[in-house]
Amino acid sequence: MAPHDSQPWNPDRSWADPFIACLLLVILFLAWNQVLRRAGPRPPEDQASLEGRIQDVVLGGAKANGLASLKGFSLPGTAIAPLAAGRHSGWDQAVLAVHAAESGDLDTGARLIQAAPGANGEAFRQAWAWAYRGAGAPPAQAALQEVRKALGGGYAARILAARMLARSGGDPAPLEAQARAWATARLAALGALGSAGLLLALAGLGYALSLALRPVPPRPLPRYGMSGRALVIVLLGWFLTLLAAGPAVATVIGVLPALKPVFLPLVYALHAFAGTAFLLRAEGVDLRTLCRRLFPGRNGAALAAGLGFFALAFAAVVTVSLVMSPLLPGGESPQKELLEMLAHLRGAWAVTLVFLTVAVLAPAFEELLFRGFLLPWLGERLGARHGRLLAVAISGLSFGVMHMQPLGLPILATLGIVLGFAFLRTGNLATCILVHGLWNGGVFILMRALA
Repeated sequence: MAPHDSQPWNPDRSWADPFIACLLLVILFLAWNQVLRRAGPRPPEDQASLEGRIQDVVLGGAKANGLASLKGFSLPGTAIAPLAAGRHSGWDQAVLAVHAAESGDLDTGARLIQAAPGANGEAFRQAWAWAYRGAGAPPAQAALQEVRKALGGGYAARILAARMLARSGGDPAPLEAQARAWATARLAALGALGSAGLLLALAGLGYALSLALRPVPPRPLPRYGMSGRALVIVLLGWFLTLLAAGPAVATVIGVLPALKPVFLPLVYALHAFAGTAFLLRAEGVDLRTLCRRLFPGRNGAALAAGLGFFALAFAAVVTVSLVMSPLLPGGESPQKELLEMLAHLRGAWAVTLVFLTVAVLAPAFEELLFRGFLLPWLGERLGARHGRLLAVAISGLSFGVMHMQPLGLPILATLGIVLGFAFLRTGNLATCILVHGLWNGGVFILMRALA
Protein backbone atom coordinates (compact mmCIF):
# COMPACT_ATOMS: atom_id res chain seq x y z
CA MET A 1 0.00 0.00 0.00
CA ALA A 2 2.93 2.35 -0.50
CA PRO A 3 1.93 5.61 -2.21
CA HIS A 4 3.44 6.82 -5.45
CA ASP A 5 4.00 10.32 -4.06
CA SER A 6 5.85 10.95 -0.78
CA GLN A 7 4.32 14.41 -0.22
CA PRO A 8 0.96 15.19 1.40
CA TRP A 9 -1.74 15.82 -1.14
CA ASN A 10 -2.91 19.35 -1.96
CA PRO A 11 -5.32 19.04 -4.92
CA ASP A 12 -5.88 22.06 -7.12
CA ARG A 13 -9.19 23.76 -6.46
CA SER A 14 -9.94 24.11 -10.18
CA TRP A 15 -10.83 20.44 -10.37
CA ALA A 16 -11.11 19.49 -6.66
CA ASP A 17 -14.15 21.65 -5.92
CA PRO A 18 -16.26 20.26 -8.82
CA PHE A 19 -15.10 16.75 -7.88
CA ILE A 20 -16.18 17.27 -4.25
CA ALA A 21 -19.55 18.55 -5.45
CA CYS A 22 -20.02 15.43 -7.60
CA LEU A 23 -19.07 13.16 -4.70
CA LEU A 24 -21.61 14.92 -2.49
CA LEU A 25 -24.37 14.51 -5.06
CA VAL A 26 -23.67 10.79 -5.50
CA ILE A 27 -23.52 10.26 -1.73
CA LEU A 28 -26.77 12.15 -1.17
CA PHE A 29 -28.44 10.05 -3.85
CA LEU A 30 -27.26 6.74 -2.38
CA ALA A 31 -27.99 7.80 1.20
CA TRP A 32 -31.49 8.96 0.25
CA ASN A 33 -32.17 5.61 -1.42
CA GLN A 34 -31.12 3.85 1.79
CA VAL A 35 -33.40 6.10 3.83
CA LEU A 36 -36.32 5.33 1.51
CA ARG A 37 -35.56 1.61 1.68
CA ARG A 38 -35.53 1.63 5.45
CA ALA A 39 -38.66 3.79 5.64
CA GLY A 40 -40.57 1.70 3.13
CA PRO A 41 -42.90 -1.18 3.97
CA ARG A 42 -41.11 -4.12 5.55
CA PRO A 43 -42.25 -7.74 5.49
CA PRO A 44 -43.83 -8.88 8.76
CA GLU A 45 -41.35 -10.15 11.32
CA ASP A 46 -41.20 -13.91 11.62
CA GLN A 47 -39.98 -14.00 15.24
CA ALA A 48 -40.28 -12.11 18.50
CA SER A 49 -37.80 -9.22 18.74
CA LEU A 50 -35.04 -8.66 21.28
CA GLU A 51 -37.39 -6.50 23.38
CA GLY A 52 -40.09 -9.17 23.19
CA ARG A 53 -37.72 -11.88 24.39
CA ILE A 54 -36.52 -9.76 27.29
CA GLN A 55 -40.14 -9.10 28.28
CA ASP A 56 -40.77 -12.85 28.08
CA VAL A 57 -37.89 -13.44 30.49
CA VAL A 58 -39.04 -10.75 32.96
CA LEU A 59 -42.71 -11.72 32.90
CA GLY A 60 -42.00 -15.45 33.01
CA GLY A 61 -39.34 -15.14 35.69
CA ALA A 62 -41.61 -12.96 37.86
CA LYS A 63 -44.48 -15.43 37.61
CA ALA A 64 -42.27 -18.47 38.14
CA ASN A 65 -40.85 -16.97 41.34
CA GLY A 66 -43.95 -15.17 42.61
CA LEU A 67 -42.34 -11.75 42.19
CA ALA A 68 -45.34 -10.20 40.47
CA SER A 69 -47.80 -11.08 43.22
CA LEU A 70 -45.98 -10.37 46.48
CA LYS A 71 -47.88 -7.92 48.67
CA GLY A 72 -46.36 -4.45 48.41
CA PHE A 73 -43.85 -5.48 45.73
CA SER A 74 -43.94 -5.53 41.97
CA LEU A 75 -41.00 -6.34 39.75
CA PRO A 76 -40.64 -3.53 37.18
CA GLY A 77 -41.99 -4.50 33.76
CA THR A 78 -44.46 -7.14 35.02
CA ALA A 79 -47.71 -5.17 34.61
CA ILE A 80 -49.43 -6.44 31.45
CA ALA A 81 -51.68 -3.45 30.74
CA PRO A 82 -48.89 -0.85 30.24
CA LEU A 83 -46.91 -3.30 28.14
CA ALA A 84 -49.91 -4.15 25.96
CA ALA A 85 -50.54 -0.44 25.33
CA GLY A 86 -47.05 0.07 23.87
CA ARG A 87 -45.83 -0.30 20.31
CA HIS A 88 -44.81 -3.89 19.63
CA SER A 89 -44.28 -6.14 16.64
CA GLY A 90 -46.84 -8.83 15.90
CA TRP A 91 -44.96 -11.64 17.60
CA ASP A 92 -44.06 -9.46 20.58
CA GLN A 93 -47.80 -8.95 21.05
CA ALA A 94 -48.29 -12.70 20.72
CA VAL A 95 -45.82 -13.24 23.58
CA LEU A 96 -47.76 -10.71 25.67
CA ALA A 97 -51.02 -12.47 24.75
CA VAL A 98 -49.79 -15.66 26.42
CA HIS A 99 -48.71 -13.78 29.54
CA ALA A 100 -52.03 -11.90 29.64
CA ALA A 101 -53.88 -15.22 29.55
CA GLU A 102 -51.60 -16.59 32.28
CA SER A 103 -52.53 -13.61 34.46
CA GLY A 104 -56.23 -14.26 33.85
CA ASP A 105 -56.85 -11.38 31.41
CA LEU A 106 -58.29 -13.34 28.48
CA ASP A 107 -59.88 -10.27 26.89
CA THR A 108 -56.49 -8.53 26.52
CA GLY A 109 -54.96 -11.77 25.30
CA ALA A 110 -57.68 -12.23 22.70
CA ARG A 111 -57.01 -8.72 21.42
CA LEU A 112 -53.24 -9.18 21.25
CA ILE A 113 -53.31 -12.50 19.38
CA GLN A 114 -54.76 -10.76 16.32
CA ALA A 115 -51.38 -9.08 15.59
CA ALA A 116 -49.47 -12.33 14.93
CA PRO A 117 -48.74 -12.31 11.16
CA GLY A 118 -48.93 -14.94 8.44
CA ALA A 119 -49.81 -18.62 8.48
CA ASN A 120 -47.87 -19.10 11.70
CA GLY A 121 -49.99 -16.35 13.24
CA GLU A 122 -53.15 -18.23 12.33
CA ALA A 123 -51.72 -21.39 13.87
CA PHE A 124 -50.85 -19.44 17.01
CA ARG A 125 -54.41 -18.10 17.29
CA GLN A 126 -55.76 -21.65 17.01
CA ALA A 127 -53.33 -22.84 19.69
CA TRP A 128 -54.15 -19.93 22.04
CA ALA A 129 -57.92 -20.36 21.62
CA TRP A 130 -57.66 -24.10 22.29
CA ALA A 131 -55.30 -23.73 25.25
CA TYR A 132 -57.11 -20.95 27.12
CA ARG A 133 -60.72 -21.17 25.95
CA GLY A 134 -61.11 -24.72 24.76
CA ALA A 135 -62.36 -23.41 21.40
CA GLY A 136 -61.76 -25.13 18.09
CA ALA A 137 -58.99 -27.69 17.78
CA PRO A 138 -55.21 -27.57 18.15
CA PRO A 139 -53.11 -27.04 15.00
CA ALA A 140 -50.86 -29.73 13.53
CA GLN A 141 -47.60 -30.56 15.28
CA ALA A 142 -45.48 -29.13 12.46
CA ALA A 143 -47.32 -25.81 12.72
CA LEU A 144 -46.82 -25.80 16.49
CA GLN A 145 -43.06 -26.12 16.00
CA GLU A 146 -43.08 -23.03 13.81
CA VAL A 147 -45.19 -21.17 16.39
CA ARG A 148 -42.69 -22.11 19.08
CA LYS A 149 -39.84 -20.61 17.01
CA ALA A 150 -41.84 -17.47 16.27
CA LEU A 151 -42.52 -16.94 19.99
CA GLY A 152 -38.78 -17.16 20.63
CA GLY A 153 -38.76 -20.63 22.18
CA GLY A 154 -38.95 -19.13 25.68
CA TYR A 155 -41.35 -19.09 28.59
CA ALA A 156 -44.42 -18.13 26.54
CA ALA A 157 -43.82 -20.91 24.00
CA ARG A 158 -43.27 -23.52 26.71
CA ILE A 159 -46.19 -22.53 28.93
CA LEU A 160 -48.52 -22.41 25.91
CA ALA A 161 -47.49 -26.00 25.10
CA ALA A 162 -48.17 -26.97 28.73
CA ARG A 163 -51.67 -25.46 28.62
CA MET A 164 -52.44 -27.24 25.35
CA LEU A 165 -51.29 -30.53 26.82
CA ALA A 166 -53.46 -30.00 29.89
CA ARG A 167 -56.47 -29.20 27.65
CA SER A 168 -55.87 -32.53 25.87
CA GLY A 169 -55.86 -34.41 29.17
CA GLY A 170 -52.09 -34.80 29.57
CA ASP A 171 -49.84 -33.92 32.50
CA PRO A 172 -48.51 -30.34 32.07
CA ALA A 173 -46.20 -30.46 35.12
CA PRO A 174 -42.95 -31.35 33.25
CA LEU A 175 -43.47 -28.58 30.67
CA GLU A 176 -44.37 -26.09 33.39
CA ALA A 177 -41.19 -27.00 35.26
CA GLN A 178 -39.15 -26.50 32.06
CA ALA A 179 -40.75 -23.08 31.52
CA ARG A 180 -40.05 -22.01 35.12
CA ALA A 181 -36.44 -23.20 34.93
CA TRP A 182 -35.88 -21.43 31.60
CA ALA A 183 -37.25 -18.12 32.86
CA THR A 184 -35.61 -18.29 36.29
CA ALA A 185 -32.13 -18.92 34.88
CA ARG A 186 -32.40 -16.08 32.37
CA LEU A 187 -33.92 -13.66 34.86
CA ALA A 188 -30.98 -14.38 37.15
CA ALA A 189 -28.60 -13.76 34.23
CA LEU A 190 -30.31 -10.43 33.44
CA GLY A 191 -30.04 -9.50 37.11
CA ALA A 192 -26.35 -10.36 37.12
CA LEU A 193 -25.83 -8.28 33.97
CA GLY A 194 -27.66 -5.38 35.58
CA SER A 195 -25.52 -5.62 38.70
CA ALA A 196 -22.34 -5.82 36.62
CA GLY A 197 -23.50 -2.81 34.60
CA LEU A 198 -24.10 -0.83 37.80
CA LEU A 199 -20.63 -1.67 39.10
CA LEU A 200 -19.10 -0.77 35.73
CA ALA A 201 -20.93 2.58 35.71
CA LEU A 202 -19.71 3.35 39.23
CA ALA A 203 -16.18 2.41 38.19
CA GLY A 204 -16.53 4.77 35.23
CA LEU A 205 -17.59 7.64 37.47
CA GLY A 206 -14.64 6.90 39.76
CA TYR A 207 -12.26 6.87 36.80
CA ALA A 208 -13.66 10.20 35.58
CA LEU A 209 -12.99 11.66 39.04
CA SER A 210 -9.44 10.33 39.03
CA LEU A 211 -8.80 11.89 35.60
CA ALA A 212 -10.07 15.23 36.85
CA LEU A 213 -7.83 15.06 39.94
CA ARG A 214 -4.74 13.99 37.97
CA PRO A 215 -4.44 16.28 34.94
CA VAL A 216 -1.60 15.58 32.54
CA PRO A 217 0.14 17.87 30.04
CA PRO A 218 -1.38 17.76 26.54
CA ARG A 219 -0.06 14.83 24.55
CA PRO A 220 1.43 15.49 21.13
CA LEU A 221 -0.96 14.42 18.40
CA PRO A 222 -0.10 13.06 14.95
CA ARG A 223 0.46 15.75 12.35
CA TYR A 224 -1.07 15.56 8.89
CA GLY A 225 0.11 17.71 6.01
CA MET A 226 -2.73 17.15 3.55
CA SER A 227 -4.90 20.14 2.72
CA GLY A 228 -8.55 20.65 3.67
CA ARG A 229 -9.71 19.67 0.20
CA ALA A 230 -7.69 16.47 0.41
CA LEU A 231 -9.28 15.68 3.78
CA VAL A 232 -12.78 16.21 2.39
CA ILE A 233 -12.05 14.02 -0.66
CA VAL A 234 -10.65 11.24 1.56
CA LEU A 235 -13.69 11.29 3.87
CA LEU A 236 -16.24 11.53 1.05
CA GLY A 237 -14.47 8.85 -0.95
CA TRP A 238 -14.49 6.53 2.03
CA PHE A 239 -18.17 7.24 2.78
CA LEU A 240 -19.07 6.59 -0.84
CA THR A 241 -17.25 3.26 -0.61
CA LEU A 242 -19.20 2.50 2.57
CA LEU A 243 -22.51 3.10 0.80
CA ALA A 244 -21.51 1.17 -2.31
CA ALA A 245 -19.85 -1.80 -0.58
CA GLY A 246 -23.14 -3.44 0.45
CA PRO A 247 -24.72 -3.50 -3.02
CA ALA A 248 -21.40 -4.55 -4.58
CA VAL A 249 -20.96 -7.52 -2.23
CA ALA A 250 -24.65 -8.41 -2.59
CA THR A 251 -24.12 -8.65 -6.36
CA VAL A 252 -21.19 -11.01 -5.86
CA ILE A 253 -23.22 -13.13 -3.42
CA GLY A 254 -25.98 -13.35 -6.02
CA VAL A 255 -23.46 -15.19 -8.20
CA LEU A 256 -21.77 -17.05 -5.31
CA PRO A 257 -24.50 -17.67 -2.68
CA ALA A 258 -22.09 -19.71 -0.55
CA LEU A 259 -20.57 -16.38 0.55
CA LYS A 260 -23.81 -15.17 2.15
CA PRO A 261 -22.74 -15.98 5.77
CA VAL A 262 -19.71 -13.68 5.35
CA PHE A 263 -21.64 -10.75 3.85
CA LEU A 264 -20.80 -8.34 6.69
CA PRO A 265 -17.07 -9.25 6.89
CA LEU A 266 -16.72 -8.78 3.13
CA VAL A 267 -18.53 -5.43 3.15
CA TYR A 268 -16.46 -4.12 6.02
CA ALA A 269 -13.16 -5.42 4.66
CA LEU A 270 -13.87 -3.70 1.33
CA HIS A 271 -14.56 -0.22 2.68
CA ALA A 272 -11.93 -0.45 5.45
CA PHE A 273 -9.23 -1.36 2.92
CA ALA A 274 -10.38 1.43 0.57
CA GLY A 275 -10.52 4.03 3.33
CA THR A 276 -7.05 3.16 4.60
CA ALA A 277 -5.67 3.29 1.06
CA PHE A 278 -7.24 6.73 0.47
CA LEU A 279 -5.69 8.06 3.68
CA LEU A 280 -2.21 6.68 3.00
CA ARG A 281 -2.18 7.96 -0.55
CA ALA A 282 -3.38 11.45 0.41
CA GLU A 283 -0.86 11.81 3.23
CA GLY A 284 2.00 10.32 1.20
CA VAL A 285 3.07 7.71 3.78
CA ASP A 286 3.08 3.96 4.08
CA LEU A 287 1.19 1.98 6.71
CA ARG A 288 4.25 1.41 8.91
CA THR A 289 4.99 5.13 9.10
CA LEU A 290 1.38 5.92 9.96
CA CYS A 291 1.38 3.28 12.73
CA ARG A 292 4.48 4.84 14.29
CA ARG A 293 2.58 8.13 14.51
CA LEU A 294 -0.50 6.54 16.06
CA PHE A 295 1.09 4.07 18.49
CA PRO A 296 3.95 5.94 20.17
CA GLY A 297 5.53 4.90 23.46
CA ARG A 298 4.32 1.98 25.54
CA ASN A 299 1.20 0.26 24.27
CA GLY A 300 0.81 -1.55 27.61
CA ALA A 301 0.09 1.68 29.51
CA ALA A 302 -2.31 2.77 26.76
CA LEU A 303 -4.20 -0.53 26.96
CA ALA A 304 -4.43 -0.30 30.75
CA ALA A 305 -5.95 3.17 30.39
CA GLY A 306 -8.39 1.65 27.91
CA LEU A 307 -10.02 -0.40 30.68
CA GLY A 308 -10.75 2.76 32.65
CA PHE A 309 -12.07 4.59 29.61
CA PHE A 310 -14.31 1.63 28.79
CA ALA A 311 -15.95 1.98 32.22
CA LEU A 312 -16.19 5.74 31.67
CA ALA A 313 -17.80 5.24 28.24
CA PHE A 314 -20.37 2.87 29.76
CA ALA A 315 -21.23 5.36 32.51
CA ALA A 316 -21.53 8.22 30.00
CA VAL A 317 -23.75 6.24 27.63
CA VAL A 318 -26.04 5.09 30.45
CA THR A 319 -26.38 8.67 31.67
CA VAL A 320 -27.17 10.03 28.21
CA SER A 321 -29.65 7.19 27.58
CA LEU A 322 -31.53 7.96 30.79
CA VAL A 323 -31.66 11.66 30.00
CA MET A 324 -32.60 11.32 26.33
CA SER A 325 -35.04 8.38 26.42
CA PRO A 326 -38.10 10.52 27.40
CA LEU A 327 -37.27 12.98 24.61
CA LEU A 328 -36.79 10.51 21.76
CA PRO A 329 -39.75 9.23 19.73
CA GLY A 330 -40.62 5.57 19.83
CA GLY A 331 -39.51 3.39 16.98
CA GLU A 332 -37.70 0.24 16.07
CA SER A 333 -34.39 -0.50 17.71
CA PRO A 334 -31.36 1.10 16.01
CA GLN A 335 -29.72 -2.32 16.27
CA LYS A 336 -32.60 -4.09 14.53
CA GLU A 337 -30.71 -5.04 11.36
CA LEU A 338 -27.74 -6.35 13.37
CA LEU A 339 -30.05 -8.39 15.59
CA GLU A 340 -31.82 -9.92 12.59
CA MET A 341 -28.47 -10.87 11.06
CA LEU A 342 -27.22 -12.43 14.31
CA ALA A 343 -30.46 -14.35 14.76
CA HIS A 344 -29.95 -16.07 11.40
CA LEU A 345 -26.20 -16.71 11.63
CA ARG A 346 -25.43 -20.42 11.48
CA GLY A 347 -22.10 -22.16 11.92
CA ALA A 348 -19.19 -21.46 14.25
CA TRP A 349 -16.94 -20.11 11.49
CA ALA A 350 -19.53 -17.57 10.31
CA VAL A 351 -20.18 -16.40 13.88
CA THR A 352 -16.43 -16.11 14.52
CA LEU A 353 -15.82 -14.10 11.34
CA VAL A 354 -18.64 -11.67 12.13
CA PHE A 355 -17.40 -11.31 15.73
CA LEU A 356 -13.87 -10.53 14.53
CA THR A 357 -15.34 -8.00 12.11
CA VAL A 358 -17.36 -6.06 14.68
CA ALA A 359 -14.92 -6.43 17.60
CA VAL A 360 -11.55 -6.10 15.83
CA LEU A 361 -11.68 -4.86 12.22
CA ALA A 362 -14.41 -2.24 12.73
CA PRO A 363 -12.83 -0.68 15.87
CA ALA A 364 -9.34 -0.62 14.30
CA PHE A 365 -10.46 1.11 11.09
CA GLU A 366 -13.03 3.48 12.62
CA GLU A 367 -10.56 4.62 15.27
CA LEU A 368 -7.91 5.15 12.60
CA LEU A 369 -10.33 7.34 10.65
CA PHE A 370 -12.05 9.35 13.39
CA ARG A 371 -9.58 9.54 16.27
CA GLY A 372 -6.30 8.81 14.51
CA PHE A 373 -6.91 11.08 11.52
CA LEU A 374 -9.89 13.47 11.72
CA LEU A 375 -9.43 14.53 15.36
CA PRO A 376 -5.72 15.51 15.15
CA TRP A 377 -6.17 17.16 11.75
CA LEU A 378 -8.95 19.34 13.16
CA GLY A 379 -7.23 19.88 16.51
CA GLU A 380 -4.18 21.42 14.85
CA ARG A 381 -6.22 23.83 12.72
CA LEU A 382 -9.03 24.94 15.05
CA GLY A 383 -6.90 27.00 17.41
CA ALA A 384 -4.65 26.35 20.37
CA ARG A 385 -7.09 27.22 23.17
CA HIS A 386 -10.24 25.22 22.40
CA GLY A 387 -9.24 23.50 19.16
CA ARG A 388 -8.78 20.07 20.67
CA LEU A 389 -12.09 20.11 22.53
CA LEU A 390 -13.93 21.24 19.41
CA ALA A 391 -12.14 18.57 17.40
CA VAL A 392 -13.29 15.92 19.91
CA ALA A 393 -16.89 17.12 19.59
CA ILE A 394 -16.84 17.23 15.77
CA SER A 395 -15.14 13.85 15.37
CA GLY A 396 -17.50 12.27 17.94
CA LEU A 397 -20.60 13.64 16.20
CA SER A 398 -19.24 12.56 12.80
CA PHE A 399 -18.70 9.08 14.22
CA GLY A 400 -22.34 8.97 15.30
CA VAL A 401 -23.70 10.31 12.01
CA MET A 402 -21.62 7.83 10.00
CA HIS A 403 -23.62 4.91 11.43
CA MET A 404 -26.85 6.32 9.90
CA GLN A 405 -28.95 5.35 12.93
CA PRO A 406 -30.95 8.46 13.95
CA LEU A 407 -32.32 6.88 17.14
CA GLY A 408 -28.85 5.73 18.11
CA LEU A 409 -27.12 9.06 17.42
CA PRO A 410 -27.00 10.32 21.05
CA ILE A 411 -25.41 7.08 22.28
CA LEU A 412 -22.98 6.76 19.37
CA ALA A 413 -21.91 10.40 19.54
CA THR A 414 -21.37 10.09 23.31
CA LEU A 415 -19.21 7.02 22.78
CA GLY A 416 -17.25 8.87 20.08
CA ILE A 417 -16.63 11.85 22.37
CA VAL A 418 -15.33 9.62 25.18
CA LEU A 419 -13.04 7.90 22.68
CA GLY A 420 -11.78 11.31 21.60
CA PHE A 421 -10.88 12.25 25.18
CA ALA A 422 -9.16 8.88 25.56
CA PHE A 423 -6.94 9.70 22.58
CA LEU A 424 -6.15 13.14 23.98
CA ARG A 425 -5.24 11.62 27.34
CA THR A 426 -2.88 8.90 26.11
CA GLY A 427 -1.90 10.06 22.60
CA ASN A 428 -2.02 6.37 21.62
CA LEU A 429 -4.69 4.92 19.36
CA ALA A 430 -4.41 1.54 21.13
CA THR A 431 -6.53 2.96 23.97
CA CYS A 432 -9.37 3.87 21.63
CA ILE A 433 -9.24 0.58 19.72
CA LEU A 434 -9.44 -1.41 22.97
CA VAL A 435 -12.42 0.60 24.29
CA HIS A 436 -14.22 0.37 20.95
CA GLY A 437 -13.48 -3.35 20.64
CA LEU A 438 -14.74 -4.11 24.16
CA TRP A 439 -17.90 -2.14 23.45
CA ASN A 440 -18.67 -3.80 20.12
CA GLY A 441 -17.70 -7.25 21.39
CA GLY A 442 -19.94 -6.91 24.44
CA VAL A 443 -22.91 -5.81 22.33
CA PHE A 444 -22.28 -8.69 19.91
CA ILE A 445 -22.19 -11.33 22.67
CA LEU A 446 -25.31 -9.97 24.37
CA MET A 447 -27.29 -9.78 21.14
CA ARG A 448 -26.11 -13.19 19.97
CA ALA A 449 -27.17 -14.74 23.29
CA LEU A 450 -30.63 -13.16 23.12
CA ALA A 451 -31.10 -13.62 19.37
